[in-house]
Amino acid sequence: MATAVEKLFSRKTGRPVHAGEIVVVEVDACMAHDVNGPSTVRNFGEIADKVKSPEKCMIVLDHFAPCPNTNIATQHKLLREFARAQGIHLADVCKGTCHQVMLESGKLYPGCIAVATDSHTCSYGALNMFSTGVGAAEAAIAFASDQCWFRVPESVRVELCGKPQGKLSGKDIALELLRVLGPGGANYMCLEFGGDAMEHISFDSRVTVCNMTAELGAKGAIMPFDSVTAAWMKEYGISGGEPVAADNDAVYAKRVSIDVSRLEPMVSLPGEICDAVPVSSLEKVWVDQVFIGTCTNGRYEDIALAAELMKGRRIHPGVRLLVIPASAQVGERLRREGLLDVLTEAGASVFPSSCGPCAGLHMGLLGDGEVALSTSNRNSPGRMGSKSAKIYISSPYVAACTAINGYICDRRDPE
Repeated sequence: MATAVEKLFSRKTGRPVHAGEIVVVEVDACMAHDVNGPSTVRNFGEIADKVKSPEKCMIVLDHFAPCPNTNIATQHKLLREFARAQGIHLADVCKGTCHQVMLESGKLYPGCIAVATDSHTCSYGALNMFSTGVGAAEAAIAFASDQCWFRVPESVRVELCGKPQGKLSGKDIALELLRVLGPGGANYMCLEFGGDAMEHISFDSRVTVCNMTAELGAKGAIMPFDSVTAAWMKEYGISGGEPVAADNDAVYAKRVSIDVSRLEPMVSLPGEICDAVPVSSLEKVWVDQVFIGTCTNGRYEDIALAAELMKGRRIHPGVRLLVIPASAQVGERLRREGLLDVLTEAGASVFPSSCGPCAGLHMGLLGDGEVALSTSNRNSPGRMGSKSAKIYISSPYVAACTAINGYICDRRDPE
């Protein structure tokens, strides 16, 4: 009667455990980035001298990349020196967003447990594992001991049924899930996915869905292990692991069913990510900036689709289009296939891999009253600049159509 997450923690403890229990277990990977990384390093210095398993750890400089000022430069210097001294792999500025870099690293595999100093660490659940965000104190302890404490979460079963139509993607599924469950609809829970639609949902889209569960307050998310997972692992040279699946009679706190064949492209309205509606329900909303990228939607599938739509076209003269691949590896493949050239010829500005405008820290910021459409994961006031700016959230498909037409839509104007 165990859920997938209960099975994972039972394996780690060597005994049956259930939702609600407090456990201390060995984690298989730990990552810190340049926002909470400096605090992690300082906390670590108070409790230990040596990282126990440096091969399990990673530090990523992505939120402040390229480096915007001397204060951040000094923090980056601290992280580089710590990584060098401890033998930890460091992904330096513009090598990628932390979650994409971790997925590509080979440190993650089916059935493992990972922690990282970022709320969207649940992204790794696409690999049929449990992962969650932790604070700098917990990350420091994980660096020092390979261990972390958890309250085993209750689970929400999400059945995805049918076959996605047209250009529907994981982002649309995620926004519909947020609409159905609402703000805080999965607080400290793990979302476990299944259903006959899974065979039609790519690995890139699965990462997007898992990433967005953080906006429900989720502790984690777990996708099934299947041929889609296996094919992605083979492509990236990742092997090993022990896949996990819930028992047929597992007990869930909630059950949700979504018929993806009935979905149409979605958009989240400014101010509340769960306030999602079909794009077709909007009047013409003109935008100043479109951003395609982030750990949510900067993968190959996302940007390749945008390039496909923009080939031989130009973006609207009133729109700034910013495109940022989620990792250097993704960017190199897009460059090799000529897709970045297609985007720049259309008028897009393509930047090296980083979090970019998503974090609202130093690049691509919005001015007073400006309107943006972003493929990121948050749209609270002030997230990407001015508090009076408005941020809509969508899939890369809708973002590309919007960049071409100048207003939020899910089609291209006739050629």
